[in-house]
Amino acid sequence: MMQKIGKKRAYCIRPLLLFGLFSLLTACSVPLKSDLPVEQTYRLAPSVATASQRLNANVYVPKVTVSPALDSDRIVLIKPLLQQDFIAHSRWPDDLSNYLHAVVLDALARSGSFQSVSAQMLGKDDNYKLLLRVASFQAEYPPAGKGSAAVEIVMDASLVRVGDQHLLRQHRYAVRKEQIPVSTSKIVAALNQALSEVIGALLTDLQRDL
Repeated sequence: MMQKIGKKRAYCIRPLLLFGLFSLLTACSVPLKSDLPVEQTYRLAPSVATASQRLNANVYVPKVTVSPALDSDRIVLIKPLLQQDFIAHSRWPDDLSNYLHAVVLDALARSGSFQSVSAQMLGKDDNYKLLLRVASFQAEYPPAGKGSAAVEIVMDASLVRVGDQHLLRQHRYAVRKEQIPVSTSKIVAALNQALSEVIGALLTDLQRDL
């Protein structure tokens, strides 16, 4: 008689254990809410004008050289007294050197100015190498965060004829935008506009130099 009662108790306890285990697993599968701000990834899409005439030139663009202080996927922020920081919870899709390389390649190709634009040397005549170096690509905050922000892009370009490695031209492009609201989206939009102007000036010079 005692054995039967013991078995009944065991049968009653087992479903309760299974139910508790199931509840625990279900609770673990529910994502926990966080009060931390969500990281935002920002992209650049510089506008370019379509060329009226395609040049008989194949432009090879090696990886863009970026100042080491700027070369990360963080959006660089300069504060008063020359302090470097990053805009919180905001990133580029890749390290700046890789990302700008892809963006510039795409913009030059979209312009329709050249026979080809590539990241690798092509086995064709009329090859030209475009070397780009970025010295500034940053936002600047006002003192104590009061007032407007600014952005600045400074880029050097060297055009080399591949056949004889002759340096044809060197140019420096510097664009600064001020009176920008202290807002990450506004700052990125200003950087995008500044980059559009830099690439537009670069295209004008390339069309003249080639």
